[in-house]
Amino acid sequence: MATQELTGVAIVATGTFNPAILHPQWLAGKGLIPDNLAQHAMRQEAPQPLLVSPQLAVFVADWLAVQVTPQQAIFSTVDQGRELDLRDFVRGVFNLLPESPVDALGINSDTHFRTESEGAWHAFGDRFLPKDFWEPVFEGGEWKRRPDGKRVGMRVMTVEVHREDETLPGFVRVEVAPSVRITPNGVYVGINGHFQLTKDDERANAADAARTLAEQWDGARRMELDLVTNLLEAV
Repeated sequence: MATQELTGVAIVATGTFNPAILHPQWLAGKGLIPDNLAQHAMRQEAPQPLLVSPQLAVFVADWLAVQVTPQQAIFSTVDQGRELDLRDFVRGVFNLLPESPVDALGINSDTHFRTESEGAWHAFGDRFLPKDFWEPVFEGGEWKRRPDGKRVGMRVMTVEVHREDETLPGFVRVEVAPSVRITPNGVYVGINGHFQLTKDDERANAADAARTLAEQWDGARRMELDLVTNLLEAV
């Protein structure tokens, strides 16, 4: 039995960006965020101090977090009720800057949940990383034992599957690890749904990214939720 406690969704793009343009006032002026969100981002007591320069744009506007460098743009929220707002906001940014080069797009999620006990926490790791090989390796020496007598525990496990689609190649990468935000007995699941937009010498742009985001959002989010549900049921 496990309890899901923290969830975040992020849209990540790699390409060539101009951080200086993504100021909260500019976004509000273009109708992408309301004026009160722009004012929230510019307050000195905001959770993340506003920083907008040619090399970096970082701010938090209520439910929305923005971090942009010349090579990467990350838009995220930890408010589950704002996931569609996040999607629409990012599509709006891309559509306003359609010729900006965008090479790849990620629809990502981070989930943290708490297991009911230390024993359940260890059992979860043992299920996904069986210790039959590792335990004999550490039979010699004075290694600290877990409460169940085993010595080895899982720290990070990453699995990856590639999409068989020549028109939109990419992959799904899932990382499972102990949570650093929920302790004790917390588990972290990170899911990266990667879509490769630039292929060979044909560079994609923000208009391509906006279209891909619209077309792939529902499927990517459904897959993420199914994966997390299956993992929770495995505890």
